[in-house]
Amino acid sequence: MLSTPTIAAEPGSAADAANVRLRAALAMHLHPRDGSAYWLERQAVAGFDIRSEIRTIDDLLRLGTTSPAELTTRPLLDFVPRCLHQSRNDWIIAQTGGTTGNPMWTAYSQDEFQAAFVAPFVAAAEHVRFPRGGAWLYAGPSGPHIIGRAARRLAKACDSPEPFSVDFDPRWARKMPAGSFGAERYVRHVVEQAMAVIESQYIEVLFTTPPLLIALAEAMTDTQRDRIRGVHYGGTHLTVAALKDLQTRWFPNAVHLSGYGNTLFGCCLELDASAGRTPTYFPHGDRLVFGIATEPVQGSPRAQLCFSRLDDTVLLINVAERDAGVLAAPPPDAPAGFHLPGVSDVGPIERPDQPARGLY
Repeated sequence: MLSTPTIAAEPGSAADAANVRLRAALAMHLHPRDGSAYWLERQAVAGFDIRSEIRTIDDLLRLGTTSPAELTTRPLLDFVPRCLHQSRNDWIIAQTGGTTGNPMWTAYSQDEFQAAFVAPFVAAAEHVRFPRGGAWLYAGPSGPHIIGRAARRLAKACDSPEPFSVDFDPRWARKMPAGSFGAERYVRHVVEQAMAVIESQYIEVLFTTPPLLIALAEAMTDTQRDRIRGVHYGGTHLTVAALKDLQTRWFPNAVHLSGYGNTLFGCCLELDASAGRTPTYFPHGDRLVFGIATEPVQGSPRAQLCFSRLDDTVLLINVAERDAGVLAAPPPDAPAGFHLPGVSDVGPIERPDQPARGLY
């Protein structure tokens, strides 16, 4: 049961900007000569004129869902309009982690990367008074993963220097069975490197995943934990219980801010830093729209999520996510730019043929 949020959008309003952006992206990707190969092929079998009949976010239902598997076997250039191929030296190219199948490549222009990963964090961080100026420690993936590049931009946007960093290979970690000697040794290896930074540098902000953050908290001294003024979460979903434990027991002096996102669409941020909250994430601007891909999970309001990314470089419509959740309206005090529905109670859909996600 595919559904998209009904967005009450007066012409010219902030909410209507997503409709305007959608039409512009479709015009570019479906241009007969200069469009993208992927969308021109979809037009050939659509049975209707996509550019003229898809006018609003509600109309996206007509395009159905897109399986991530469709995006894994084609060259990246197939998804980018031909008129933008000459600007390849400006792109930021990254690959997904491959949690639910083969990894996928995608691209962002510099402006799109800023809008997808940096601007949401900056606006949310200012709203919840995330600390500025302190030294960061980032423990997470680099390589083809986009999150490492984002971490550098986020720190600098908070008037901090480039983060101290510890590399983490999520694909290697997932090859090792949970609880195995290899998995535990790899975690110790990452924690040892991170602790070497914490013991030699005055770290005030931590950016990593909840499981790795717990391992770090247990290794740190009271003085080192009390020094932390900001915690930013990424990688795996953050449960209410884990957040409460980390916020009240381990790092009570810090502002805790969680993000939800992926390489394909960018990042959404919390707008609430209070203790005991259920993390709820909101997109910033008009480039990202969430929807529901399936019926709700039995006995729960949660359903599989899908997303639409409305960028000039890459246009993705109703891509089925690996997570389930509930659509949520922005709070009344949301900062400017957070005007589209977000998602709450987000967590992985466990399937018998797929292992549960671990550290990343």
